[in-house]
Amino acid sequence: MTTCAYCGREFETSDDTETLCPQCATELLAQPETAPSRLRQVLDSPTIILIALNTLVYLIMVVAGRRFFTFEAELLLNFGGNSGAFTSGGQWWRLLTSTFEHGGLLHIALNMWCLYNLGWLAELLFGRIRFTLLYLMCGIGGSLASICWRGNGLSVGASGAIFGIAGALIPAMMLHSNPQLRAALRGQLKSIALFVFYNLAFGAAASGIDNAAHIGGLLTGLFLGVAFPTGHDRHERRGRMRVLGGTMLALLIFMAAGAFARQRNQIYVEIEKASEAHQRGDLNNAIAHAQRATALKPDNAHAQFMLGTLLLGAHRYVDATAPLTSATRLAPKFGPAYVNLCVAQCELNLLNQALANCEQGTRLAPSDVESWFNLGRVRYKLHNLTGARDAQAKAVALNPNGFEENLQYALMLISTGDTEKAVPYLRKAHALHPQDQAVTKLLEQAQGQLQ
Repeated sequence: MTTCAYCGREFETSDDTETLCPQCATELLAQPETAPSRLRQVLDSPTIILIALNTLVYLIMVVAGRRFFTFEAELLLNFGGNSGAFTSGGQWWRLLTSTFEHGGLLHIALNMWCLYNLGWLAELLFGRIRFTLLYLMCGIGGSLASICWRGNGLSVGASGAIFGIAGALIPAMMLHSNPQLRAALRGQLKSIALFVFYNLAFGAAASGIDNAAHIGGLLTGLFLGVAFPTGHDRHERRGRMRVLGGTMLALLIFMAAGAFARQRNQIYVEIEKASEAHQRGDLNNAIAHAQRATALKPDNAHAQFMLGTLLLGAHRYVDATAPLTSATRLAPKFGPAYVNLCVAQCELNLLNQALANCEQGTRLAPSDVESWFNLGRVRYKLHNLTGARDAQAKAVALNPNGFEENLQYALMLISTGDTEKAVPYLRKAHALHPQDQAVTKLLEQAQGQLQ
């Protein structure tokens, strides 16, 4: 009996010089009448095809976003980025599409370099079809881990799939049936293990890196690397059954992870639905979704702020006070929450409380127009005309082309006896809204007083 140099299986032969079993000889040594060109061999490689697809998506995004170093989050999301609110809300296709888009030039360059180096070896050990299946499954596993762990963070990139390939190679090389091949791959095994360790450590230390996707892809790869055969089992029926069984079990795990992700991210799904309803003009439906979001997670400042702001827009000032107060407690450095609470309290004539919240809003967000504008309103109601004028002066300086800012500042100037200075701002307001009869009349009166 002779041991096959490739798969390690014993076979009978009458020629002591034969080193390959009949099956491996057929696969590896059989040559067609015309040997394929090097270009054809490259184009037949799933690694090259995957690199080409990733690069094509990147180039399309460059054209769409008109930039190539980095992309805006909105563009990434529109092209299928992975996000807890959208993916868990039913757009499960994002688990896969997100693995073919990247955040910029450096991101795709590093990932494609790693894919190129790992892909060839994985193709050799698993075969082209199983390598492709392995890559896609690891990408989905990484995406699921991301939304399960990070919640609503935006995630893109092929790194989860690449970590999965690295993870699959580890058991594939350790468990290969050919001892000579295992020994030859020992150096590669150490390099891949070091690659995994270094990149996980770097991802844990650096910000902006989705290490959850890396770990999810790695674990998926480790599992499938054990399940998928690499030696002579690749040719046997049991090898095909191992692939089928491993894939089905992985899909069941994916379904369980998806159910967990949907439950965990339900608050973000409700917030997104509230935002979409508000954009459609369906305020009542938006409020209903925001209320469900706060019921799911009362300590979420974003949900409380959204609910309070929507209630404010519906002129439900009493109802808006409680969630906006919660938002200021949960996010004490978020200026807009104080400003919106100030508006609600101002409408309820709780002027001293409104004044304190508007002043806090201007301290936290000194460049926010709404903070100064509403502070001016509250000071005016408290008969502090000079203070109201100064606050409106800040507002119009921050937004010189705002109709309300120009009009209110002009009114404050008139109230403090500076009609001449008010006229240019009234003219600006009139130019912005020439159909407003009240502004037209006020301008005529002010100009008449100066004649």
